[in-house]
Amino acid sequence: MKFFKKINIGLILAIITVVAVIVHCLIVEGERKKSKEDIKVACEDFINITNKYTQLPQEYQVINIKKSEIDLNGYYEKMQSELEARTITSKTAEIQKTLLSSNIDKQLLDTSRVMVEFDRQIVKIKSYDFSENQVTVVFSSRVKVKEKYNEPNMETGELTEKVKESSFDNEAESITLEKIDGKWKVVFADLQYSNPNTIMNLYM
Repeated sequence: MKFFKKINIGLILAIITVVAVIVHCLIVEGERKKSKEDIKVACEDFINITNKYTQLPQEYQVINIKKSEIDLNGYYEKMQSELEARTITSKTAEIQKTLLSSNIDKQLLDTSRVMVEFDRQIVKIKSYDFSENQVTVVFSSRVKVKEKYNEPNMETGELTEKVKESSFDNEAESITLEKIDGKWKVVFADLQYSNPNTIMNLYM
């Protein structure tokens, strides 16, 4: 009888353990499901910041402007501050700042065409990959770009300012976030800033 009692107690404990694990998993999954909207908002907020700082400040969006005429120190300080508010560490913010400032430097190589708008929008979230207190959001996006340039009149030689609009799709971008003090902050972002289908692109 003692043997069977031990078996019954062991079985009951095993069942309790399994039930506890299932309940825990359901609670965690429920919390993750509720967090998805906050995570999406955090991703969109970060993307809006990268949109803002992918081009030169408006006062410098001048065709054929010289690099020597541009002072971006204050612009980069503001960029760093806004990134730090949305990233897990200042080092993470510095990495993103380096990527954004690199794009601006490439634009300054040829200012006969000037970017006046860069707009990335999430089209579809493909997955939320959770790992402990981090999540990697994989999504597709569409990027719209506006550039201005001078087009010469073939007869008079006069220049007319024109605006060219283009767009491209990214099928697999991602942002990894971590929840700290109740807020989702960016750990790493894998975003494309140039058309992947274009071989020769000024901003590659």
